Amino acid sequence: MDTYSEQVEIVIASSTKSSVPSGSLRPIVPQSTGRYDVQIKVQRANTIVEPGMFTSSRDASPTYLPPQWSASVHPEGKLYFYRDAGLRVVTECYLYAPEFAEQICYWAAEVEKQASEQGLALTNDMELFLQLEDEDCNYYLADSATQTVFWLSRDETDELGLLPVVSPSHLKLLLETQYWSHIENFCMHIGGLPQKCIDDLILVFSHGLADNLTSSLSTFPYDATATEKFLNLLTASRDRIHDGHTVAIVARLWGLIMYNRYETHYGQEQSRLSRDTSILVDDIEEIQWTKPVFSFLTLGISEKYCKRLDKLFVDQFVYGSDWDSFMSYCIGGWQKTIIGSAGLLALHIFCFFLPVLPALAYTSATLASLSLLISALLIHRHEELDKSGASSGHEYLDVVCSRYLKFQGVAFAFALPRSLFLWALLAFFLQWATTLLTHVYLPQAAFFTFLIVCVLLSVHFATSPTQLRKPSFSVWKPRFNSEKDEASVV
Repeated sequence: MDTYSEQVEIVIASSTKSSVPSGSLRPIVPQSTGRYDVQIKVQRANTIVEPGMFTSSRDASPTYLPPQWSASVHPEGKLYFYRDAGLRVVTECYLYAPEFAEQICYWAAEVEKQASEQGLALTNDMELFLQLEDEDCNYYLADSATQTVFWLSRDETDELGLLPVVSPSHLKLLLETQYWSHIENFCMHIGGLPQKCIDDLILVFSHGLADNLTSSLSTFPYDATATEKFLNLLTASRDRIHDGHTVAIVARLWGLIMYNRYETHYGQEQSRLSRDTSILVDDIEEIQWTKPVFSFLTLGISEKYCKRLDKLFVDQFVYGSDWDSFMSYCIGGWQKTIIGSAGLLALHIFCFFLPVLPALAYTSATLASLSLLISALLIHRHEELDKSGASSGHEYLDVVCSRYLKFQGVAFAFALPRSLFLWALLAFFLQWATTLLTHVYLPQAAFFTFLIVCVLLSVHFATSPTQLRKPSFSVWKPRFNSEKDEASVV
């Protein structure tokens, strides 16, 4: 009886005669392979432990692969297979199954055939990825010499799942992002990376750390704390660049850097040098007349939220550190509002013992109750988004961004708890003032009420960015635009 390996060779040799796949080659990008999808469910079961099993004196049961193929395991645990002879090929298909081995070998030969027909030389720096999908086969080619991925057909970027670009060099940044994703996914068999890869990455993170420390609007994708941790990790891994685990780390970080460069238009005619600067054409025609309405109803609080949300989603790009900070600020504010509203509701106990106006008492209590309930609802809705990172932040903002109002609606909702609390506080104060004017000697009551109003107005104008206009006889002086926020040099 033939051995398993002989059977595989016979099947491969006869594939062009009897069982040629009827599908076609389909271009795909490394980040769209569904690597983290669960393909099958497995069932654990009891088994027999043979005498001396897995000892050095006994070989494990042999497994067979097509000629020149080997197996490797990614640091995350993903099994993959690679071929070193001829055109280098990698796949995550389970080649221990003869039917998969047969199809992969056929499609590898088909890619080489099509490349030869097009006059495209496939060098030793190139690696082919194959993924079976029914009768079709997904593929891409990665070139280590140019650090990019390519295909054998002419395709639109949206057909490949790539984002829009403004120039060929901008497209190259996207393809480099995909290349590093490929290296990250298949890192254990390539024998390491050039030393320059990790040295250049250390320089990039060093500059990113300095930029974060000297500017609050740095376009680097990580804050200073995270950048310093990555920098320490890279420095410690510098002498282990030939190990597959280090290759995975370096490749993942390079991929993130390249994507950040794509978003900031690195090296393009117009690049983004400050994270709050928009450089893309905004197709959303935001309705403006609703802004003062929301601002009045919320005592100007919604306007502040709206500005922060706009800055968080500049050109639909989200920085994880900014999003986490914003969510922590929102949740902390709602928690404080709950405490304030509960305290204000407790003060309404005195309404049972004092001669108050029922309408004002009911109004104040209702507004405070609404403030408390909405705060609790918002905390429940957003507590999972706290410290969730850029991906969750982008997904959330993309969903809540209105086509016509943009972030006005969500800003109004975020501002409701505090604004309702302030309106409740105002109604409660009016209740006190009414009681004072009704039951205290009128001139004295009016004086104390006027005094309190003056104190409140003084605090407001002293802390407001909008100052009262003062007469001035000075010579007119020009104003200069403020530049990007930088650290003061002493």
